[in-house]
Amino acid sequence: MKLNELSLYIDELIKDRFVKEENQSKSTEFLDLDEYDLSKKVIRLKRSFQTNLLFYRTLLLVEINDVSFLKEALKWTSAVKNNLTDPETSDLYLIIVSGNNIYSTEDSMRIEATEQFCKKYVQRNGEIPECLMKRTYLSKLSFGGGNAIQGDPLKRAFQNTNTEHAWFDAEKQRVWEDAFTSDDNGNELLDKIQ
Repeated sequence: MKLNELSLYIDELIKDRFVKEENQSKSTEFLDLDEYDLSKKVIRLKRSFQTNLLFYRTLLLVEINDVSFLKEALKWTSAVKNNLTDPETSDLYLIIVSGNNIYSTEDSMRIEATEQFCKKYVQRNGEIPECLMKRTYLSKLSFGGGNAIQGDPLKRAFQNTNTEHAWFDAEKQRVWEDAFTSDDNGNELLDKIQ
């Protein structure tokens, strides 16, 4: 997978849900922190319904075609993290791809397992952008199956909860479903369902 291929897929994946930072000065600053001239890109995002927030999530995309460059990518990631302010330091993600599939599934899982500096995602042996991004927070929730309640675990859980708790009526379920399918997490999710 090539860096441009991933970048284009991310643009398609995030539309209608996230907005990119318009002022690219921070991204340019982060790109300049790389001492090794890596093939890289910086994407800074926030949810489209929370554009008034001052903080962004930062994605660092790196294409590595030799395992020896992993160390340089991690050094760059560390430098970027040192230049972020809280709470943005906790929303830093490194996504590593390779045009010649240098990482086996085991290697990529080992790299991803260490969350030093940030959360990492590494392209696994021949993985396409869609599969790689399904493992990230950018992935959309999807439900399958013909019977909406049977195929949708969220609807099934809501139905079971309604059976036990009368206050969890259809209106409350709609609010909760909108919240849980909105890509929110943590406090964002709590704010919606209260």
